[in-house]
Amino acid sequence: MSVLNRLSRPLMAASLVLGVAASAHAMDSWYFNPAGTGFANATEFSGFNVGGYGFIDQSVSIQHLGFDFEEHGAYQIMMPSSGASPTAGFDITATYAVEGYVGLLGSGFTGGAISLYADPSFDFGSANGIFGADNGTLIAQFDVVGGAIDPLAGQASVAAQLVGASLASGYFFDAAGNDLAGVTGLGLTLGVQNQVIDPTGTRIVAELACEYGGFNGPGCNGAPYRPAFMDLAYSTVQDVGVATLTYNGGVPVVAVPEPASAVMMLTGLLGLFAWRRFRS
Repeated sequence: MSVLNRLSRPLMAASLVLGVAASAHAMDSWYFNPAGTGFANATEFSGFNVGGYGFIDQSVSIQHLGFDFEEHGAYQIMMPSSGASPTAGFDITATYAVEGYVGLLGSGFTGGAISLYADPSFDFGSANGIFGADNGTLIAQFDVVGGAIDPLAGQASVAAQLVGASLASGYFFDAAGNDLAGVTGLGLTLGVQNQVIDPTGTRIVAELACEYGGFNGPGCNGAPYRPAFMDLAYSTVQDVGVATLTYNGGVPVVAVPEPASAVMMLTGLLGLFAWRRFRS
């Protein structure tokens, strides 16, 4: 998730706990099995490094003295050292759609949804499904319930809550091996940083803007895609960041370091990785 353009500019951020409700606590670590076959084959994680792309469509907001925006995009879980998947045999991907505002009187998110998938095909960035990100097994859905945007610092965070019983069993576990599919109050915090990019040679416009976002401007109406003036009306972005699980239990808040080093590594890696992927 990213927001917005070169002027309003709240690049989605590295702080994982900014704007998260006080009742939500970051989990120290959890165990994840991408095959969904149980705790025995699960690997311990304290956070997921994510990288991906988005399309932002925004308009001037008199109410907020700034901009209202919608963003549609897709993420992929990656290792910062190589750009590869940290979950052998499966590509863990996500689609997201968020809306919010950035203005002189404040900034924030007003809603949205995040869906998480496990996919053995490793076709992220393709025309399969939406950008190759939603054609795997759906393992969780989250509703965006809050967050914060700091336009001056170029940072923001998103807080999302698990939708009902949408967490599939056999995938996520606590340290004792208990399946988190039965836990209430499970949530997700996500912080990413973005940069506006040229989508030439990728499927960002066709898949994320036209198909997913319903955009009907250049690139989706028969005319070639062209950037909006100073990226004010719409833009294509590349995102990097970190996601972690939260819950509203009684465990003390765990200090989560800002992933500045991960963001720096991913920024370079993701560009190279995407170049290879889109041209293969």
